[in-house]
Amino acid sequence: MKKYVSVLILLILTLTYGACGNKEIKGEVKIFIKNQENFTKEKDIEKYMDTISKEQEEYVAEKKSWIRDIKNNNIEDYTLTIEKLKILDVSKVYVKIKQSYRYKEEKYNIVYPLLLVKEKGRWKDGDLNFEEMNTTHFKIKYLKKSKKYAKRIEKVCETAYNNITNRYGESINDCTVIKLYEDEERLRQSVKLSFAWKFAGWYEYPESIKTTKYEEEETYRKILEHELMHKFTISKSNNNMPYWFTEGLAVYFANFQNESKEYSKKSTYLRTYKGLIMNIQEIEKANLEKMKDPKKIANYYDNAGMIVKFMVEQYGIQKVKEIVEILGEFSYKEGTGAEVDEQAIKRFHWILPKVIGINIEALNKEWEKYLYETE
Repeated sequence: MKKYVSVLILLILTLTYGACGNKEIKGEVKIFIKNQENFTKEKDIEKYMDTISKEQEEYVAEKKSWIRDIKNNNIEDYTLTIEKLKILDVSKVYVKIKQSYRYKEEKYNIVYPLLLVKEKGRWKDGDLNFEEMNTTHFKIKYLKKSKKYAKRIEKVCETAYNNITNRYGESINDCTVIKLYEDEERLRQSVKLSFAWKFAGWYEYPESIKTTKYEEEETYRKILEHELMHKFTISKSNNNMPYWFTEGLAVYFANFQNESKEYSKKSTYLRTYKGLIMNIQEIEKANLEKMKDPKKIANYYDNAGMIVKFMVEQYGIQKVKEIVEILGEFSYKEGTGAEVDEQAIKRFHWILPKVIGINIEALNKEWEKYLYETE
């Protein structure tokens, strides 16, 4: 009888301790989420980054870019609300979070599944509750219900890698992380809350490639080729390329290669974007991230791609690659394209005569002359 009483007491103690332990964890998590909300509202980069797990280099870079965007823009009424909390074990908690904010009089809301992990006795934001699959050159991260889309990426990512390697003539040596989001809005908000429009893919050095759900494998191949060109050239240039030049290289080596030759003809471009075409000095002043008109956004990409095409035809592909290489000799400046663009443009202007023998004003005149010449 005494034996059974002892077992019963032990069971009661275990259940009581477990309930108390769970209550304590839930309390800690609620405080953690409230702190993240407050640090975001206060635009305190240091305190916010102290809530992020240091286990994944790309996630640290992504969150630093994200909170810098908060600091640089008037994001208002930011809130985080816990809709569901599930304790996985003593060091892992799944939290379903509703994120809300207001920007330029527009209100935004999304819900996302966050994984909190305990590191050195403290709770940290460990990114979304991703599953993973691996290929030779990629780690694909996806939410459980998005596995079929991840499988589509898996089928084409190595082809995209080989295509870019062959076209540019050099390879990317490290593993590339791809993150798959449920929709374009969650993708947009994972990048920058201030970004004015939704996009299909994203890459900034040294972050992951980000995309969302698409039905066709070929759509993923094309997105990955564009973003892989960003990864290669941004890292090669030490993050010193002008925004337009970065996009132009990706459009030339990825987008144009996936279209008919007719698409990138000057006559087609002039006909498609009549009244919107920019010279180099104008595209340098344009802010892609603040645009809203779909036609102007499309023109920015193709405009940049056509300028790079002109440079390749006029000066040769090796000279274009040399520009990227020499920009890489400058020191690295932390920040996404729009943040570092002003300094990147100055550096581009400085090295241009050293590589192709003319300054930016002369290059601009040559571009305008080229564009209207008969093909």
